[in-house]
Amino acid sequence: MLLLSTASSYTQDIQFSQFYQVPTYQNPAFAGSAHTTRATVHQRIQWPSLDAKFVTSFISFDGYKKKHKSGFGGYILYDQQGESSISSTQIAGQYAYELHLSRKYALRMGLQIGWTIQSLDYSLLTFPSQFDDNGIVNSAPIFDNNLVSFLDASSGVVFYAPEFWIGLSVHHMNTPNLAFLDDVSNLPMKFSLTGGYKILIRDYPKGLAVSDDKEISITPTFQYKSQGKSDQFDLGIYFLYHKFISGFWYRGIPLKLYSSDYHNSESVVFLLGTKLQSLGITYSYDWTVSTLALAKTGGSHEINLTYFFGKTNKKKKPSKRMPCPSFYRH
Repeated sequence: MLLLSTASSYTQDIQFSQFYQVPTYQNPAFAGSAHTTRATVHQRIQWPSLDAKFVTSFISFDGYKKKHKSGFGGYILYDQQGESSISSTQIAGQYAYELHLSRKYALRMGLQIGWTIQSLDYSLLTFPSQFDDNGIVNSAPIFDNNLVSFLDASSGVVFYAPEFWIGLSVHHMNTPNLAFLDDVSNLPMKFSLTGGYKILIRDYPKGLAVSDDKEISITPTFQYKSQGKSDQFDLGIYFLYHKFISGFWYRGIPLKLYSSDYHNSESVVFLLGTKLQSLGITYSYDWTVSTLALAKTGGSHEINLTYFFGKTNKKKKPSKRMPCPSFYRH
């Protein structure tokens, strides 16, 4: 009954551990941020050992028009919760404008308009009216509406220089109603603040700046998310060595207590990846450190494939390139 009557059961957004591998989901201002055409396929399986698992598939495509200083993008996301009782499909289109404030600094502003369809399979649920002292004795009640759809609007900004960036995004600005029955269950706005600083240990040779193949760097990053009564903080570091990337970060707010015996600590995440010419491949694993670890969740797994289209320009550095910890360069 909680699934039908409360917002907290299904109004928290999907979160990806590899948030910089799905930049346009994180913030629409990242549309076209690679300054080339990019396609991404991403898969997340959360808590595979539990019946209450989450399986999320994400496909995105974005590009950049240098003449208009504009980025365009779009994505499709499909999510299944539990034993597939609740599923959600999101389709979104994005536009971002890149304003060059100086030779060093730039500001990106993005807007996203999307459409979401959610479905609920009542046959996979059980209700109190079905039970008595002998167990389940009655059939499930019949409900008229098992489908809900809504328009969704989001926006974001990113300010960056060659060595750092900071971005803010606001999703669900119109707080759409997700209720399946004759009720109101508004999706709370989600606020996300992200940033990082790239420290070059060895830069690429002059004239070959459009390739990450020779770069060695470390990039501390952070992400803070707040949605309704829920908030979360990611803090970590990425290492880039030529064509190889690795990462380690922590998700949680250890000083925050939900109760006297429940801390806001969620997981520790490990990442490994490599780049094969124009294709970037990364894998990450979430090690659960919260009290949920007692349930032997199986952690969470993510794999990302990102492909960059077009030929590499060997003559000069592309202007206003972002320092984000990913294979953004081409």
